[in-house]
Amino acid sequence: MFQGIDLSSDTATKPTDAMKAAMMNALLGDEQKDEDPTTLELQKMTGDMLGFDHALFLPSATMANQIAISALCNPGEVVLAAENAHIFLSESGGPAVHAGVVCRAVPALTGTFTADQIKKQDHWQKNYRHPAVTLISIENTVNFSGGISWKKEELDSVVNYAKKRDIHLHLDGSRLFNASIRTGLSSKEICKGFDTVTLCLSKGLGCPMGALIAFNKKHYLKIRHLKFLMGGAMRQTGMIAAAGIYALKNNIDRLNEDHKNAQLFSNELTKFDSHIRVVTHSPETNMVLFDWIFDTVSSEEFVSRCLKNNLRFSRMSENRFRAVTHLDVIKEDIIAAANIIADICC
Repeated sequence: MFQGIDLSSDTATKPTDAMKAAMMNALLGDEQKDEDPTTLELQKMTGDMLGFDHALFLPSATMANQIAISALCNPGEVVLAAENAHIFLSESGGPAVHAGVVCRAVPALTGTFTADQIKKQDHWQKNYRHPAVTLISIENTVNFSGGISWKKEELDSVVNYAKKRDIHLHLDGSRLFNASIRTGLSSKEICKGFDTVTLCLSKGLGCPMGALIAFNKKHYLKIRHLKFLMGGAMRQTGMIAAAGIYALKNNIDRLNEDHKNAQLFSNELTKFDSHIRVVTHSPETNMVLFDWIFDTVSSEEFVSRCLKNNLRFSRMSENRFRAVTHLDVIKEDIIAAANIIADICC
């Protein structure tokens, strides 16, 4: 178990004592039979918050994304998403394996795009030779672009275009509430017009595991079937669901602290501009991307020396790193991390 300042991901969070107490006191039943009262409460709460008829509790956000793609597409059809979308890069080829779909990438380094960019991907004109695009998936916030959130006009552009073309929409909202805090849009506003939405509980919300997929009544039977098919049916899930209820009641507004700490870390890194190139000078949410450019100390040595000082980042490529702030990282940790980096740069 890593003991130190873990900026590798917001999945590093651990349940607080208050969350653990809620878990220990949860009412339990059989989730597969819809008899777990705590899970039912979490599902109802999530559906209401996001503006959907239903939500189902799942082990992971990856499973939620894969269920959504399988529910909204037939084999051989096209799912369209940004070139650096999580569903393309970090879900083990799931769209091809589970849904048998064609994955087509929209060139968009930010991970956000508009209807005009979609139109350039004109391969789905109604012709018997071309696979039909039946799903557009967006990620909000965009992980591999450094926690970028979608602007309202971008969302509206894609939603309106999809409706005109009769194309389904999925929102990978694993960090949905980070986007909400950044943009000032409510979660319902962000989710409006989508067929399905993924919400992850084990990132900034601080739960030990779990995710939900939200959707409307017409998709219920298909999604419930896929949940079981993919191994998402569970039993006494109330102990985990209770963590989700606690998080939704207590841990959303505090995400703003993570955003402030990310900005603080970005500011601290700019002090080492001859050794570090900061990519996200003004982090939108809780992520900072930076490049290690110090020739005297290799990136391997940088990683090794950080770990020796109990500091950890995510490595995105040979020289690019990602720092993610979360509820287990406080302002003093950010300053301590900056001091460790200062020693390496000396």
